[in-house]
Amino acid sequence: METRLVYLENQYQKECDSTASWFEFTDLVTDQTVFYPTSDGQPNDRGKVIIDGREYVIVDTWSDGDNVHLMSHDTFPDDTKGKKVHQVLDWDVRYMHMRFRTALKVISGLTYSIFGATTRINQTYDDQAWFDLEKDDISNDDVVRLFKEVNDVLSADREVSFRYISREDFIKDSDMMKICKGRVPDLQSIRIMDLEGIPSQMEFGTNVAKTGEVGKVEYKTTLIKGKIGRRINITLSMD
Repeated sequence: METRLVYLENQYQKECDSTASWFEFTDLVTDQTVFYPTSDGQPNDRGKVIIDGREYVIVDTWSDGDNVHLMSHDTFPDDTKGKKVHQVLDWDVRYMHMRFRTALKVISGLTYSIFGATTRINQTYDDQAWFDLEKDDISNDDVVRLFKEVNDVLSADREVSFRYISREDFIKDSDMMKICKGRVPDLQSIRIMDLEGIPSQMEFGTNVAKTGEVGKVEYKTTLIKGKIGRRINITLSMD
C-alpha cells in the first residue's frame, strides 16, 4: 500500500493521525502523512510523531517512490507496526519552505514567459534558496527586469491553485514540456500549478495559497570574470 500524501491534499494541514505500516530501527512508514519528503529542490519537513504517548523527533523524510519514510532520532519499539501514530509538523519550517517554493515557481514561470528560458532549482534551505537561470549572456538588466515582475506578481496577492491532468495531455502541451525540459515523471496523472500571470507548470511541492504570503524576493547574483553568472541566490522578506 502506498503512503497517502496528505500534504498534497491540504498543504496547510499541520497534524494527522495515521497507522504504522512498516518500521525498522529509526525508519517509519505510515499509511498517510503530512510530512513532505526531500524532492525536486524542496527540503524535507521536520517535526515529531507520537506513539503510545511517547514523542519521537523526525529529523528527515524521504520517499522510495511508493512510501514516505519518517526518520527519527530514536529507535522505534518492536511492536510499532499497526500502532496509531500522531504526526505533528514543525510548522515554521514547513511554512518557510512553502513560501520559497511558490517564489521559485513564479521565477521559473516568468523566466520562461519573458526570456523563453528555463531554470534549475538546486536547493532550498530554511532561510535562502538558489537556482540557475539557464540563459546565455545574462545581463544585470535581465535580472532586474525578472525580479521586478516576480515581485509584482507576488504583491498582487493572487490565488495559487492546482489540478490534475493526464500524462498524455501534459506531453501534448509544448510550453509545460519546455519548462520541465521534457522530464516527465512516470505517472498517469500530473499535478499542475495554475497562477494568473505565469505559465502553468508541473508541481508536486507544497505552496502557499496566495502569493501575498510569500513576501518580497530579494536576490544576489554571482560574478564570473566580471560578468553576471547564472546562479542566483534569493531570500524572502515581508517588507
